Amino acid sequence: MLFPYRPRPGQDRVVAAVGETARLGGPLLVHAPTGSGKTVATLAPLLEHAEAADHRILYLVRTHSQEVQVLQEARAIAHRLERPIVAVGLQGRARRCFLLENVAEMKGATAEEHGKLCADRKRATERAMAGEAPLVPPPELPEGGEIDLTDLDGCPYYARVLQTDLEELVERIGAKLPTPAEFDRISREENLCAYELSKKLVPRARLVTAPYAFFFHPHIRRSLLGWMGVGPEAVDLVIDEAHNLPQQLRDLASVALPQESVRRARAEVAERGDFQLPDGPSATRFFDIVGAAVEELVQALVREDDAVLPSTVFEDALLTALGGTSHRLDTWLGALATWGENLKEEKRRERHLPRSWVHTVALTLLSWPQLEPPNYVKLATRLPRPALEAYALDAAGPARPILDCHLSVHLSGTLAPIDEYRDALGLGNRARSVEIPSPFPPEHRRFLYDPTVTTRFEELRQDPRAIARLADRIAAVIASLPVKTAVFFPSFDLLQRVLDAGLQSSLPGNVVIEYAKMPSGDLWRSIEGWKRDPQGTVLLGVTGGRLAEGIDYPDEELEAVVIVGIPYPKPTARAEALRRFLDATTGKGWEYTVEAPAARAMLQAFGRMIRSEHDRGLAIVLDKRATAFARWFPGLEPIGDLAATTRAFYGGRRARWSPSRRRGSDGSAPDATVPPP
Repeated sequence: MLFPYRPRPGQDRVVAAVGETARLGGPLLVHAPTGSGKTVATLAPLLEHAEAADHRILYLVRTHSQEVQVLQEARAIAHRLERPIVAVGLQGRARRCFLLENVAEMKGATAEEHGKLCADRKRATERAMAGEAPLVPPPELPEGGEIDLTDLDGCPYYARVLQTDLEELVERIGAKLPTPAEFDRISREENLCAYELSKKLVPRARLVTAPYAFFFHPHIRRSLLGWMGVGPEAVDLVIDEAHNLPQQLRDLASVALPQESVRRARAEVAERGDFQLPDGPSATRFFDIVGAAVEELVQALVREDDAVLPSTVFEDALLTALGGTSHRLDTWLGALATWGENLKEEKRRERHLPRSWVHTVALTLLSWPQLEPPNYVKLATRLPRPALEAYALDAAGPARPILDCHLSVHLSGTLAPIDEYRDALGLGNRARSVEIPSPFPPEHRRFLYDPTVTTRFEELRQDPRAIARLADRIAAVIASLPVKTAVFFPSFDLLQRVLDAGLQSSLPGNVVIEYAKMPSGDLWRSIEGWKRDPQGTVLLGVTGGRLAEGIDYPDEELEAVVIVGIPYPKPTARAEALRRFLDATTGKGWEYTVEAPAARAMLQAFGRMIRSEHDRGLAIVLDKRATAFARWFPGLEPIGDLAATTRAFYGGRRARWSPSRRRGSDGSAPDATVPPP
């Protein structure tokens, strides 16, 4: 009844499946190709059901661009409703705090730390307003730069929220269904706290969008349900880009002890004054021993990224060096945790960030013995940082709150194999599923592979000229494509090596390169400029990266995707432990941890260029191993004469550039230095 468009093929099946799930409850797994209109086909029947049953829709997203899309589709549906609805896009407090956004001390604050300071300022604001004391934005607040946290008292932006007529605001703002950026702009223009204002609107909202953490972090979930004013049985949950969820939940449940955290804890004690632990060493001596144990295990065990930590080896090393028992160790950790908690409260009273590294490290060490197999594996890691880690193998535990909701709809263009996703989250046989075939004409997309190249590690290592030849081959392929093209590599390391081997000097002028630590704002601005520029030619990024997932390139914004190599997950100790765990629980460890993730990454990347039934594009894999994925890529064929293929596929369009490269005297590719981002 509420579907706002002419349905595309397959959307009617999604609408029907979601409608049936709304009636019966439980999980629904929807595997439908990227660009097939899953979002609107899910929202329309859910809004109809939620209005009738007085439920709330909680739509979880992974990226801000997905949140914008959900709210835009909700606007289209809202025109068909008998009465207006309110929709709210939630964001973290740190992203929406106008008062503290320029406070140097708040950079990197956790949600808990930010929340405690915010609670204190809210109480101060409420006391000031009760005494009718004036509270306005202080004139010394700068537009930019840094300010001292202790210079501020109360929050004028929160005061404005308390003084605002909420009914008038709901009518004026809420019913417009603003995107988060639009909501923040209105809030800033009117000196309203965007975070607190969004909380005020949540109880009236039929639709709430939020990042995953709002539901899967236990403390935040309790707060969110409190704001919504409902129990989970009245929540209709939607999880977008759901194929990411199992790994997100494993990361959420994992516990790490970085070497840097131990160093900071030791410095914190030294700065505040060392003290003796009960019948034990001094606090600084304790952290010296912990830090040395972590460093020694990392140095002894890790050759590349990580290594499995033998059972109890860390605990044994600590007890041997400290000369104590497990009971005494727990006593010392309890004393350190109490000291750290008192320090946090002292800082809070002084209006400083309520953080204590001593408290964090002590709680981590207290929890360490409980994080045991089969649900955890202990690791020593060198990358991304030297640390010990208890890595969670089981995603089903953190996923359990899903089953408390009336229903859950899990959406992805790459959810298959559906059994793997269902088993990973422990959804059980109650979970229904619907798989929608691609609605796009087969002739609009062709899958090609190059049987002459590979990025197999052993072959690249054994042949010193392999990277230079790969750079030449990529340049030749790009030159044969008369359309905007994205080239995705399996890693930033390989991307950099190929650029250094000569690809950089072969590329045309307007190129966007994704770097590993490139700020998101810089990347988005580059992409938007590239999309608008008719001379834009090539994007370079990584499979699974920001350019390859979560961004749409409709129509002629992108018409060819080249994947260099097969993006198999890196063979780390962590990955091997997960494979063994899934072998034991499902019997499909290799398929679930190696083949499926690689196929998903490629399908996500290829899906960027096909967003409507009128789009068309070439999907090319530069690796002879692509034949192992033929079931994922219908009609996969060797690349053959690419120039002739492109002329026929793109209607005779000519290439817009050709590679011109200076060669060394020995015929090798020239050295190229890639400019820093």
